[in-house]
Parts: sequence; structure tokens; C-alpha cells
Amino acid sequence: MSATSAFVQHGRVPQQPRRLFSSHERMKIHRQLSSSGSSSSAWSEVLQNAIGSLDRRLDSKEEKMETQRRRRNNAVNNGENNDIANHIEFVSPLLEDGYPPAVLEYEERFETANNNNHNRRRNRQKKPMLLYLPGFDGTILAPFLQFPSLGEEFDVRAMKVSMDDRSSFEELKDAVVDYLLRECRGDDNQANGGRGAVYLMGESFGGILATEVALELNRPTYEDYVELRGLVLVNPATSYLRSRMYEVAPPIAAARPILPALSGVQYAVSLAAQLVPLFLDQGRAIQQLIAILSSKGLPSVVNGPEREAYMGRVAFDLPNRLKFMPQDTLKWRLEEWLEWGCGVFEDRVEMLQSARDSSNEDDALGDVETYALLKVSQELRTVVVVGELDQTLPSVEEAERLASEVFRNAVVHVVPGAGHASTCGGSLNLVGLLREVFAEINTYGRIKNGDNDGMGSDWMGGEPMEELHGLEPRYDGASIGLNPFLYWSKDYYQKWRER
Repeated sequence: MSATSAFVQHGRVPQQPRRLFSSHERMKIHRQLSSSGSSSSAWSEVLQNAIGSLDRRLDSKEEKMETQRRRRNNAVNNGENNDIANHIEFVSPLLEDGYPPAVLEYEERFETANNNNHNRRRNRQKKPMLLYLPGFDGTILAPFLQFPSLGEEFDVRAMKVSMDDRSSFEELKDAVVDYLLRECRGDDNQANGGRGAVYLMGESFGGILATEVALELNRPTYEDYVELRGLVLVNPATSYLRSRMYEVAPPIAAARPILPALSGVQYAVSLAAQLVPLFLDQGRAIQQLIAILSSKGLPSVVNGPEREAYMGRVAFDLPNRLKFMPQDTLKWRLEEWLEWGCGVFEDRVEMLQSARDSSNEDDALGDVETYALLKVSQELRTVVVVGELDQTLPSVEEAERLASEVFRNAVVHVVPGAGHASTCGGSLNLVGLLREVFAEINTYGRIKNGDNDGMGSDWMGGEPMEELHGLEPRYDGASIGLNPFLYWSKDYYQKWRER
């Protein structure tokens, strides 16, 4: 189903135009209207007026984007931190949370380096980068359990977006591309005969953004600097226009208060009663929490005291990390991020299908846009991870569509019993899955320290015990978990200083 038909099916007109609403698309619509005959003249007039309105808004938006792009370039030229100005931040989550193996590894990179920035940046690229792009909430909480094990093979980075951010979809994409260029272009990869190796991981809305970033990075302009080796999509929101969330969330975001004085209460109740339940599973996460608190089991990726302490520290800090999304923020992100992004994605799919059906393959490959589309579709190794019980999005169905129609080099993994928010939780061993798909990453720890690099090892074999609800028995067989007072002890927590 196309983006347009999805809008019509749910009885709403898109709030923003599709980014690729080009002259080619308009001509296609006009041809369809012409062939429909005079009986549809009223509908034709309405639709043509809508097209004109969309084009005017698109022109206005492009002017605004160009102004913001000039301001961003001026800020960069003046040495200003553009990420902070736009409330977009790129972080190393393991360093921020004081995970000792990551901090020690960071410190080791500079022990033998001199004070030359060239050498310092080069040493930071020993591991390939894994950049995580979050859902529309902008937080990096959903996969936090996976970060330590992913740190065995990757230099884990993540994008965080504050709740007051009003970036457009294009600005988010530009921010990610600019960040990757800064990180990869500055370490003299060309002198070492290679480029900066990057893997992209996008969850929910981040999955839409990751596909667009992947397309951008495969243009000839960036291929000399960034080597995109793989794409990981977790419950990608490319199916948003066909989802239960698309039916429920926009009315909540657009609702006017019955009593102005109680507007905040009305919105909070609507969120709690209608929207939040879509992100939950059928009690599996609660069952896992009980098993963890009773010291019966742990996630498979929590295989040592350092990781258990890390898990505990983040859990204790959840009240500070979970942010309430204001109603205007919800409305903005539903329209400007999810609806707009899905429109962009569906246009890409249509263009891809046209390129595949083209009778002149040479002409298709000669177009930069089509070249990038075909390269991503046919060559980019893609892993699609979805929750079996995702109620927010039809993720299992969408994974099948992406693997059959979009990404020809894709692997689909379904996490049993997982809902939308818990897919990257205790039932998943993501690094084990990625080691199977991306064979080249399964080397760093073995080269450095034999069979183990000091950050733990992960096991993909066997089945967890049923009574542990997807968890595994504790790594130490103990009947009581790690003392919470040890979570911040010097053995399990280390502050880091950026150099």
C-alpha cells in the first residue's frame, strides 16, 4: 500500500507534503485525473487545489530549510556546537554511564598517542562505529541492555534528541550525516587505505531515518569518506501509516481540552489510557523484572558483575531519563517525523520499483538518486529485528515486506513475546545475531586478547528456561543478586574525562 492510499484509507489528509512530490509525480496524477472522465471533475478540482497547496507549502519549507542550513554552516565555521543549538546530541552511552571496560578502552587509546590531534582521532577508529538512531521520543533507553555487549565489537554511539526539539526530518538526516562525516573524515582514513567503517542501527522512527541516511551515504559525494557496512532496523516505523498508532496518536495530539484549566490532565490521561498500552507487551517484561529482582535469571547479555551493575545504575536512574512528551511535541513529531518520513520512504520504494522495471538499466544507473537506491537495495546487508507482539506497528508483516520488496540482502529476526518497547530487552542477544550476519566484526576481541577482549562473551546457542520468560540463569548461580551499593563502586563504575 502506498503512502497516499494509506492516508485515504484512514480518512485523513497528510499534514505535510511528501518530500519527493515532484513534477513527475504531479504529471502522473494529472494523467490519472484526465483519464477518469468528466464525472470526476469535482474531485479533480479538489485534488488539483490540494496539489497546489502542497507545492506552496513545500516551497516555503524548502526556503526555511535552506535558511537553517546556512545558519548551521555559519555556526560550524564560527566554531559553535550546532548539536546543542538544535537540541540534538551525539554521545557514547557506555562512557556516559561509566561502564569500566569502555572507559579503560577509551583511556588506552591515548596512552601511547602523542598530543597530535591527528593521531588521537586515528586511534579512536580501531573498532567500527555503530550509531544508534532512536525512536520518536528521542531517548536511548530502549536498547540500553544491549550496549555493553555491542561494545565488544563496536564503538557504540547514539543520537539523543531533547523533548523541545523541533527539527524537521531533513534536518535530523543532515545532523546524522554531518556527524558521521566529522567522525570519519578527520581520522585520515585515506592515508590508511580505507574509509571510516560505520554500521547504522535505527529503532522505530529511527528505522525510517536510518534508511534515508543509508541512501545519502551511498551517494558518490560521501562514499570516499564513510564506508557503510551494515544496517540494523528494529521495529522500523516504515509501516506507521498502516499502524494502530497512526489511528490512535494523531487524535490525541490534536485534541482540544474540554476545560482549558485541565488540558494537561486530559492529555496525560489520553496518553496513559490509549497510547502507552500500544508500546507494551503482554506482561512479559513484568515477568522478566520479577525474575531479575528475585535473582532467578538475567538477560543473556548480562553475563558478569560489571554488566549487572551497569543495568542497575541505569534502572535506578530511569525516573530522571524518562521524559514526558508535551502535546505540541507529540503533534510535531507525528506529522514532521513519522508522516513525512513514511512519505519519503514510500516514494523511495516507488522509485526503486521503477528503476528495477526500467528497460534501460544503464540510464537508471546513470542517475545519482537511482544509483544510490539500487546499491542500498541490492548490496547493503540489512538486519530487521522485530517484536512478535508489537501492537504499535505491524512489525512482523513489515519485516517480510522489507525483506521481499526493498532490501535484497536482508535477514529477519523475530523476538518471541516482545512488544514494541521490549524488543531490545532481556530476550534478545543482538551482538550474537550481528556476529552471525556481519562475520567481519567477530574479530576485534580475539585479535586483542585471544578469545575474550575483557568485555565479556556472549552465547547464541541453547534455549532459555521457560519459567524465566526469555531470560537465562544467573551467570554466577547465586541466589541473591549484586548488592545495589556496589553499583557505583570503583570495581564496577568509572567516571571518564573527555580528551
